[in-house]
Amino acid sequence: MLSVKKARNIGIDACIEKIGTDFFEKHKDNAVYAYGETEGYKVGCFVGVSDQPEPDADEMFKDGYYLRTDSDCDWPYYADCDVDRKTGEIEFVEFVVPEG
Repeated sequence: MLSVKKARNIGIDACIEKIGTDFFEKHKDNAVYAYGETEGYKVGCFVGVSDQPEPDADEMFKDGYYLRTDSDCDWPYYADCDVDRKTGEIEFVEFVVPEG
């Protein structure tokens, strides 16, 4: 069985490949990744990337707080996958990748 760390590495790499390695490298300063253990010996992995400049913090918090009013992903491009620790199989849950 894969360790959580090994499954995480497989999942994050798979997400980056799904988004596009060149695209990710170009915009890696405006990217994020996350992972966590899920049910059934799986590790969920997420990579989000934006090709847009960061929002102006003063504008986002102009009323003293930031309220997110929708459940959509904040990243224009992202990949979300599960890695089965028993088999190493990768299953993409959801993704939005750049064209081309």
